[in-house]
Amino acid sequence: MTADASMTTPDEPTLTAASEDTLGASRPIQALLARRVIGLRLGPRQEPGWHAGFGTLLALAVLVGVVVGVATDLLQAHLNAPWLGLVNAASPWLAPAFAVGVAARRYWHAAVAGLVTCVVQLLAYDMTAHLRGVAVSSGITAFWALCGVIGGPTFGVAGRLWRAARGPLRGLGLALLASAFLGEAAIAYALFLHYYSSAALFAAIGLALIATLGARGRQHVRTGAWLLVTLPAAVVGELLLHLVYSQTF
Repeated sequence: MTADASMTTPDEPTLTAASEDTLGASRPIQALLARRVIGLRLGPRQEPGWHAGFGTLLALAVLVGVVVGVATDLLQAHLNAPWLGLVNAASPWLAPAFAVGVAARRYWHAAVAGLVTCVVQLLAYDMTAHLRGVAVSSGITAFWALCGVIGGPTFGVAGRLWRAARGPLRGLGLALLASAFLGEAAIAYALFLHYYSSAALFAAIGLALIATLGARGRQHVRTGAWLLVTLPAAVVGELLLHLVYSQTF
């Protein structure tokens, strides 16, 4: 709207179409400043690299779950300590859910894909054991299914966080993955089983994950800060798992 210049006072600036255009043009600048200064996310953010559509992501989750589940059963009969731990522990079983979650476009996609990965791993493991004539306890299957229902979505989202998180959540995804290995090293292998070579292997994997994956977006410092939260949580989780497992089986 343009005001009539003849009806303005000397103290009242004339509004023109140009001034309205200037106000309109300033809005993107204001949005940019808000995003840069206080970290507001205004509108969708385009991320570089490949992302899987939801259908493709689920297919990937099934494929990864089958491969890992079958390989886990077959390798258990051939590996010795400390390598046996890689196919007989929780953290390596959760890592594929993290890997699949990295490819997700959205966080809920990552959660569903992580769940599917862990469930399919368990089904593939049990089916392979059955085909080999090895009996699998229904109680242990139920126990690991419960772990997958909780851990699958959590680590699927962790993979997405590692790739895409900004602001305070940056570093959380990697801290969750690394803490799973470090917690299992300290509690399951060192404290309870006294398998010190396996404990050393899992601790080395956890530290290597921080060193390598932390290079993306310089997440090392943020990951270290989050470890103050995630590592104690992993220790408590390992203690609870040991308590439940030892009292049930």
